[in-house]
Amino acid sequence: MHDYVKFYIEKIENHARVKKEPLELLLIGGLAMSFYEMPRYTIDIDAEIKCSEKFFSELIEFLKKENINFNISENISGWGIIPLPAGYRERAITVYKSDFLILKILEPIDFVFSKLLRGTEEDFSDATQVIKRYRITKDSLIGREALIKYPKDTETLFFKKKFQHLMELID
Repeated sequence: MHDYVKFYIEKIENHARVKKEPLELLLIGGLAMSFYEMPRYTIDIDAEIKCSEKFFSELIEFLKKENINFNISENISGWGIIPLPAGYRERAITVYKSDFLILKILEPIDFVFSKLLRGTEEDFSDATQVIKRYRITKDSLIGREALIKYPKDTETLFFKKKFQHLMELID
């Protein structure tokens, strides 16, 4: 675990220990890249969380007090109009476990789709790095895309264009 990742995780884990409240975080974004063995500096925590309602409020206040930027919710798939492929939580990989903290990351193919949701240049870079590192094939991406329950929305068309662009990038 890299120093900046350790910094964030230790703060959260220590807070959970003090409050005697266990939690689970499913990391996405820059922090997750460290666990895919491709660290990149980030200034925030992007994660899906499982914890008690009371502890969630306390953790948010703690993170604000510590000046730690975050985007944390109980449903990362709901951050946009296009949901993540069905079953992403069940496929998530545990990368750290203690009495008060379980850290997970998305299975690499699901991570690629999480990056397409926002679709910035940095997101495409992260996605293509993970694809190369884990030797993800076009067929496996197409198969996972079939698990997305697309809404009848113009955002679906935009997302499919981003997916097509990704497929062209990995040729």
